[in-house]
Amino acid sequence: MRAFPKDLAETVCDRWYNLVGGEYIAPPCPPKRLLIELLETLYLAAGSPEEARYPQFNIVALPSGGFNEFVSGDVWLFENPRPLSVSEIHRLAPVSDIRKSAILVSWDSDQWRLVGLVDLGTSWGRARIGLGYRYEVPSSLLVEVDRPNRMRIYQGQYLVAVLAEGRLERHEGFELTLTLHKTARNGLKRIWHKIKYPEHEEPREFESFQFTAFWNVFAGIANSISVNGHGGSLIILPAGARPSEKNLRIKYRQNSYFLRDRFIEYMNFRHAVVDLIVRQELGENGLEGSIALAEIRLSNAQEKLIESIRFVAGLSGCDGAIVISEDLRVFGFGCEIRSELHRNTDFVLDVKDELRDVFEKLDPQVFGLRHRSAIKLISRKPNYQVLVVSQDGPITAVWAKNDEIFVKKGINLVNLNMPWA
Repeated sequence: MRAFPKDLAETVCDRWYNLVGGEYIAPPCPPKRLLIELLETLYLAAGSPEEARYPQFNIVALPSGGFNEFVSGDVWLFENPRPLSVSEIHRLAPVSDIRKSAILVSWDSDQWRLVGLVDLGTSWGRARIGLGYRYEVPSSLLVEVDRPNRMRIYQGQYLVAVLAEGRLERHEGFELTLTLHKTARNGLKRIWHKIKYPEHEEPREFESFQFTAFWNVFAGIANSISVNGHGGSLIILPAGARPSEKNLRIKYRQNSYFLRDRFIEYMNFRHAVVDLIVRQELGENGLEGSIALAEIRLSNAQEKLIESIRFVAGLSGCDGAIVISEDLRVFGFGCEIRSELHRNTDFVLDVKDELRDVFEKLDPQVFGLRHRSAIKLISRKPNYQVLVVSQDGPITAVWAKNDEIFVKKGINLVNLNMPWA
């Protein structure tokens, strides 16, 4: 295992009180010496398996006392706190769910204590991967550890630092990937006429939310595949196109509009709710009952959309890729990519910085089997796009532009409403 990077704690301390401006008040941060001790303990715990499994866990860290002031979820305190150690983290990790709960630790002037568990609920985790929009997160130091040599450190909802493969990967600014922007624009154009738009809300408001929600459908599928832990690929075809039988062999063919219909239903209910609220804000009376009923319908529509997203993601459990169009038409799963690399493809461009056009030429053979298959397909069908999800979680995008193939590894398809997460 790589040595623990001491500059990780330096980065957290440097950014903690300068991360967000305005009236925002940063939650408490432990002294640097204790922060190093905490992060090093978590790093060691993550890198040592128990019964051939590496632990996954969240840590919420707060000063002694007053936990309910910083945590909105249920706090389950131990009667007798225990000292922080690798072995204690190993014992507690199996009883905490990385998707919704955390181990609670506290510090005083000179030491750490394991003091309990926190039930955070699913809202924040779901919102981050594109499956929700309302969420709660503790106002505290929060550390997410999902595999050896990797952790994400948050100040409440704001990402402070990322450790990947034992190295400090990203520690400043918001992360934004443009991978799905063209896909979302094209798909929305195809279904625009099926959505009933608000009469009172400003167009820039509902158009922005609609784009975000559509983008999040694709992000939610890819992220849900990642969460499921078995990996897979999502092949995205142009809106209106059908799969190329020469390049794709789909074992379980479908021609389903369920996902598209769920999205349209959700947007229609969302627009109806917002219109009622705007009318009320403009002074119209007697709308309370209508708003309450519309919000119930919206909540139900959102849950149906989420379940459809998760259902499509679950299709990756079958060997082979999922095939979907930009306008959310599901063509099938268990797809084998039959393409051979185009003879003119000598290299691909590994994207280092998408916004600044920083690339590095690479031989396609340096990639794994799933990634090579995606590159082969894009070399033959440059109007397609592929999201490749590794078994251990990271997501890679493969696409073409101007006769060149681009590969962006480790993309963070976080909810567009939460670029800081």
